[in-house]
Amino acid sequence: KHRRARALSRFRNVINASYMPEGITKKVFVPLFFNMLLEEHEGKGEHVKNVCIEALASISSHMEWNSYYSLLMRCFNEMIKNPNKQKLLLRLICSILDQFHFSDANDSLDNVSNTGTTDSGMSILRRCSSSVSANEIQTCLQKVVLPKIHKLLSDSEKVNANINLAALRVLRLLPGDVMDSQLPSIVHRISNFLKNRLESIREEARSALAACLKELGLEYLHFIVKVLRSTLKRGYELHVLGYTLNFILSKFLVSPISGKLDYCLEDLLYIVQNDILGDVAEEKDVEKIASKMKETKKQKSFETLRLIAQSITFKSHALKLLSPVTAQFEKHLTPKTKTKLESMLTHIAAGIEYNPTVDQTDLFIFVYGLIEDGINEENGQGENLFITRVNGRRRNDSTRKAVSLGCVAGAKSVCSHLISVFALGIFQKRIKNLKLGNNDAQMLSMLDPFVLLLGKCLNSKYEDVVSASLRCLTPLVRLPLPAIESQADNIKAALFGIAESSVNTGSSLMQSCLRLLTVLLRGTKISLSSDQLHLLIQLPLFVDLEKNPSFVALSLLKAIVNRKLIVPEIYDLVTRVAELMVTSQVEPIRHKCSKILLQFLLDYRLSEKRLQQHLDFLLSNLRYEHSSGRKSVLDMLHTIIVKFPKGVVDEQSQTFFVHLVVCLANDQDNEVRSLAGAAIKCLTGYISLHSFRSILEYSLSWYLGAKQQLWSAAAQVLGLLVEVMEKGFHKHINKILPVEVMEKEFHKHINRILPVTKCILESTINAVTDGQLDFSNETNIPLWKEAYYSLVMLEKMLHQFHGLCFDRDLEDIWDAICELLLHPHMWLRCISSRLVAFYFAAVTEACSKNHEKPFGTYHLIRPSRLFMIAVYLCCQMKTQLVDDAASTLITQNLVSTICGVHSLVGQTECADPTQFWSILEQHEQGWFLKAFELLDARKGRIMFSSLTTGICNKNNESPSKNIRYLLVSSLLKKMGKIALQMEAIQQLAQEISERVRNKLGVQNYVLVYNDIRKNLKAKRDKRKHEEKRMAVTDPMQNAKRKLRIAEKHRANKKRKMMTMKMGRWTHSKSKTG
Repeated sequence: KHRRARALSRFRNVINASYMPEGITKKVFVPLFFNMLLEEHEGKGEHVKNVCIEALASISSHMEWNSYYSLLMRCFNEMIKNPNKQKLLLRLICSILDQFHFSDANDSLDNVSNTGTTDSGMSILRRCSSSVSANEIQTCLQKVVLPKIHKLLSDSEKVNANINLAALRVLRLLPGDVMDSQLPSIVHRISNFLKNRLESIREEARSALAACLKELGLEYLHFIVKVLRSTLKRGYELHVLGYTLNFILSKFLVSPISGKLDYCLEDLLYIVQNDILGDVAEEKDVEKIASKMKETKKQKSFETLRLIAQSITFKSHALKLLSPVTAQFEKHLTPKTKTKLESMLTHIAAGIEYNPTVDQTDLFIFVYGLIEDGINEENGQGENLFITRVNGRRRNDSTRKAVSLGCVAGAKSVCSHLISVFALGIFQKRIKNLKLGNNDAQMLSMLDPFVLLLGKCLNSKYEDVVSASLRCLTPLVRLPLPAIESQADNIKAALFGIAESSVNTGSSLMQSCLRLLTVLLRGTKISLSSDQLHLLIQLPLFVDLEKNPSFVALSLLKAIVNRKLIVPEIYDLVTRVAELMVTSQVEPIRHKCSKILLQFLLDYRLSEKRLQQHLDFLLSNLRYEHSSGRKSVLDMLHTIIVKFPKGVVDEQSQTFFVHLVVCLANDQDNEVRSLAGAAIKCLTGYISLHSFRSILEYSLSWYLGAKQQLWSAAAQVLGLLVEVMEKGFHKHINKILPVEVMEKEFHKHINRILPVTKCILESTINAVTDGQLDFSNETNIPLWKEAYYSLVMLEKMLHQFHGLCFDRDLEDIWDAICELLLHPHMWLRCISSRLVAFYFAAVTEACSKNHEKPFGTYHLIRPSRLFMIAVYLCCQMKTQLVDDAASTLITQNLVSTICGVHSLVGQTECADPTQFWSILEQHEQGWFLKAFELLDARKGRIMFSSLTTGICNKNNESPSKNIRYLLVSSLLKKMGKIALQMEAIQQLAQEISERVRNKLGVQNYVLVYNDIRKNLKAKRDKRKHEEKRMAVTDPMQNAKRKLRIAEKHRANKKRKMMTMKMGRWTHSKSKTG
């Protein structure tokens, strides 16, 4: 079907772009496309239907009138034959009418007058090639097509948007008087369906109205609104009216349309006002009524108000937009009504913000007038006129132009100040989004008069007005406005009055006041003296800072600290801020407190005693109960190490180091330990050689000492010291010590570190060999942490000191690392795999540089050790893996070991197993025996001993004469068994097998694979033969065997069913959640 749809789409493009004879399209393609359209079942092949309709419509656009008319009639006839296809055929009729091409470019709808009526003149129809007159075409449309559509409308018991659209499209092709006479009946009929109690019917009626308005244009909105008002007049119908108006406008006004709603603004506002503030709104507040219908559950008229506000002509209709709000000021207002009025004004402001007709100058004049009227009314200077047009001329200082404004004044109301708050909000958003420069003289001259006006607003008795004025002044005081200096004293007096009188820092007024004070302190034309700064420090909001911390108050304090105010109160206040930095559970508060404390410590001259008190406070809180506080302290210590003078850091380095190591060793939070390690590394880069030697000696004394609880911490610190020497770390710190000096100091002690590391690893291995211990909980495994951090330290040392890898002192350590591949703790298995991979990579690199030293002379590169490592890795596949990186390491190491075994055994001159066994040393034979025990405890040792001694077991077939095949095939068998037992490992085993095949070569791999396959087939055949023999010789035993198998199958089936049920239950629960 998708190919059919693509073919139809290509045909549509061709027919639109080029000419095709009408005879071919009429006789061939029209019947074909009709059949394709009608043969599709309901609800299927919608994309084919859509493209088929488009193709037929494209064909109709090139037809002469007779063929075009015949195609329309065919659609009506098919509708009679196939009533179930009515909806589809109506869509086709609408598409064909869209392609009507027999009229002049100016049709009747383009001649719309300002009142919304159409020109009564007949549209001029051009003559077709068939010499059909315009009157004949109109007669066919009016006398034949339109009645057929009317019949469909009358026969339909439900709303059908397609029928109404078809009727409208025909009416558009007819004279204007026909449109005027026929349109009301269509709209009235749709509107009557809105009275229906069924929600689905009302939804279809709304969709039909929206489609009609889209077809007719917004010029007919007034007409449709009038019909709706005359139809929906009482009860629940009024709820439907407000909801329907919002639905129609939201569908049509997706993007703002300039001035299209001006002519019907009064009717729209009447519906909105009645829905929000009338009796309809009171019914929505009753729960039993609100829950009955969709239209009563949600208040959509606020959104309607926003859509209206963004689509009117702002300059001429902005004041009229406020009339529903201001009309309420003369009435007694309840708190609920006041909240609704505020919401209305908020939505009007949101609409004005996106109105494309809003000019910057007009907006400022509008806002200035509203604010000024509000001030005059509050002072008793306003006239007793409320949103009445004032024809007098008003002078605006910013533009020096005479403008006509509506006076928002008159009868005093407790809510009349809402208009001022509304205007101030619009002004604040506009200037907040303005990108002004000091050279923008015209805009600055427009903004300058607002400073005086806002200064008057600061004396208002309404808190909302004062708060909004402060928010507007915040961006203005940054600009070079002349009026700022003249209003400086007034602004400062108002700010200090608010700050001293208000205790609640969470109020909107106090927040605005503190933000403006903060901006003033950061550098403006309004300056504050030291006495005024001292007064700010003594404000009530700073007295209770710990119990009621405020981000805005802390921003103000940071600005005061930045001005370096030196008074006794500032020192005590910073101490409390430091405590708040630790104790607060709010991230922005902690971050702001950290900035204040750091700025204070850097900019203020402190005595040694006071500085030590602050540092001791930070270090003592490294043991704070909440990790968030410990993180803040560590961040602060890191910043102090970087930004403090080097002498101070070097002097405090020993104290810092000890506390950071304690945090690193004892903290349970991974992020805190990571931050502590980063601070230690940073500290190492900012200290002198003497301090570095002291830190190194401390660490060595802990690691080499007898206290086991210090080993892991010492190993972590030694690893961090090695990490600082890496070249990639140099750019993060400003080093005082050269790397060469640090390496030289550390290298002296390597021979003291390695024996201790060996002892720790051996003790760890011995601790887990005791079979009486329970290792189900990894945290209870003895010495795992000491061994893990020792190996991490060793890994860093190997990366930093390249010649250390093949040192003889490390051979015992490498043996221990191989043993740790099977350690019960996941982390130790992972780090051991990583170190083994590093060793193999180092051997490969060494062999490429030095061809004289054979591959098999390295310590771990011996057949016995490689085979043992491979067996360990196979066993490790059955354990839990940390992540994908651990899986990759196992793959890489298995490939290296298997290929190494294959290569080294192949290089030996004695391919005979007995001879090969005889030349092995005793410890190597032990490795092989242990490996075969791990591979298969029952068969491995017997098979290997039979091969090496040459004595065949009676259950074994003739053994392989090549020891290489034996070793490699044993490993491959083990991986196969593990893959079968663990589904998650199958992909990993397959990947390893493919990489081994690539390394060995296809021929060698196939030989081993065939040998394994033959052995498995022989075992399978032998088992089947024994089962058949048992059925004859021992039927009772055979029956019991079959019963056991059947029971196992039932248990497996039951388990699978339970798994499926749990999966479905979890899925359904996640959906409902």
